[in-house]
Amino acid sequence: MSLADFLRKIAAAQANSTGIPGLSRILMNEINMPVIITDAKGRVLSWHCPPSVALFPEERIMLPSTILNHRENLIEGIISFKGKKFKYFCWPIGEPKILGYLLVIGKLEESLETKSLMFGQYAEAVSLAVMVEIMHQREIVNIEKNYRDEFVRDLIFNNFDGIDEVIRLGKIWGCNFSGAHFVMVIQLFNKSNNLEPEQLEASSSIEKFFIEKVPGSIVGEMAHFQVVISPLPQSQSADWHFFTRDLLAGLSPIISEWDYIAGVGKISGSINELYRSYQQAKVALELGKLIQHDCSPVFFDELGAVRLFYNQSEQDLDEYYKEVMEPLEKFDRENNGSLLMTLWHYFRAGRNMKKASEKLFIHTNTLRYRLKKIEELLGTSLEDEETRFNIYAALTVAAILGKIEPKIQS
Repeated sequence: MSLADFLRKIAAAQANSTGIPGLSRILMNEINMPVIITDAKGRVLSWHCPPSVALFPEERIMLPSTILNHRENLIEGIISFKGKKFKYFCWPIGEPKILGYLLVIGKLEESLETKSLMFGQYAEAVSLAVMVEIMHQREIVNIEKNYRDEFVRDLIFNNFDGIDEVIRLGKIWGCNFSGAHFVMVIQLFNKSNNLEPEQLEASSSIEKFFIEKVPGSIVGEMAHFQVVISPLPQSQSADWHFFTRDLLAGLSPIISEWDYIAGVGKISGSINELYRSYQQAKVALELGKLIQHDCSPVFFDELGAVRLFYNQSEQDLDEYYKEVMEPLEKFDRENNGSLLMTLWHYFRAGRNMKKASEKLFIHTNTLRYRLKKIEELLGTSLEDEETRFNIYAALTVAAILGKIEPKIQS
């Protein structure tokens, strides 16, 4: 088949919306070799194999380092399936950002020299068509996400004419708002500075997870937070904290490239109470950055005395914070210091010198010096119980007001 005829066949497949599987099938039929298309992480999007080749489909393949570490138009190497080695020819999909890979699988002795001149041109043409298809799918996902985010915002802020409108729109998203619900706010943190995981993909994974585990849930994004509105199963109402903890324990493997912290508001019995549950979840999340050391959820109704800050005005909180911490803020500002963050990590580590030093990447002697300087500036001892309470309260206020933005540690 001429290249022109092959391109016309690809165009017809795209016009008929056969998707990525249709494109890979065309290539397989033309070259009579297995064709695998994956996303950038090796998750299989399409797998087509001629009947003459015993190569069985897998959900994900371990991409060789020769693929991940190179960006050439064509990469050759050896890959194993079920312990058996094959030759692969790989075309990265996308430029400059890699969206996926097209792999053609052959026998070990095969090389480009043994293939026809059209082999590479066919594969390259399909890789370009797949790139267009992936971009189109992402655009559809983005449009749907924007509508869903808007619906979640309207739910939280009660921007509806009446309950009938909420029920009608809820049915479109598979939601039933007749029973009790709770709101969860999740903040994601990139585990590694060397990686750039897709937050859109993480959002999609979170949405699928909650819809599968708690049917009737809806997930939207607000101010870079994932906001989850979930119905509370009647069978779990007696111990919903345990239910929620158990639920979130299953989320970590789903978004393995991210750390996260989740704040959970109190149960709302009606749509009109969702905003209050949302605000409580946000407060729980911010305070969780101070009191939590892992990905366990932080419940607003388990915060104890810390909840007293919730009903205080922002001005009152800011004045209290400055009364306690102004000497440290002034010193850091004038000397480009880090006493405030030193104190933060010291308290976050439970005043454990070794743990705090490790988090700050400093020697314990340096930490002792800084703590002594803090005591001098505050005019008190960190061993004094009232001083520790005031500092803890001020750091809590700082978390509420967003003055301190720590990352959750693995």
